[in-house]
Amino acid sequence: MKIYMIKSCVVAWVFLFSSLIFAAPAHAECPGGNCDDYGYRTETSEDGAIFRGYAKKSRHGQGTMTWPNGDEYVGEWKNDKMDGQGTMTWGNGDLYEGDWQDDIMNGEGTYIWANGDEYTGNWKNGVQDGQGIFISADGAVVSGVFSNGEMPR
Repeated sequence: MKIYMIKSCVVAWVFLFSSLIFAAPAHAECPGGNCDDYGYRTETSEDGAIFRGYAKKSRHGQGTMTWPNGDEYVGEWKNDKMDGQGTMTWGNGDLYEGDWQDDIMNGEGTYIWANGDEYTGNWKNGVQDGQGIFISADGAVVSGVFSNGEMPR
């Protein structure tokens, strides 16, 4: 009886973990209209960029875009644009994690430059704008209200 119970538990755990490991990517909400063709796709553009994620006629939902130059975006898409939460890693080693709107850093986010400098705070139209903190690679700290990419004085 004990051996049967152990086997049952092992089978249940294997089933549970295999369904978690091999599960399809999380489903994203259909953008509206006829959603028969909406689903997970892998698409390669003419410039060699590869998109893996949810789409119908446009990228919409969770997805990853990898460009030939080494840039990669992982996150939310809306109407073919990076929009929502996402992480962009550039081929040069820079990284941004935070809010996007219409392919532009907008909202709260952290940018880490390849040299070790880091900014965390508000972004507007792709530049630091609003409350934030900049920490240089050598440890110098500037905190305050940034304006159009300029540090507070």
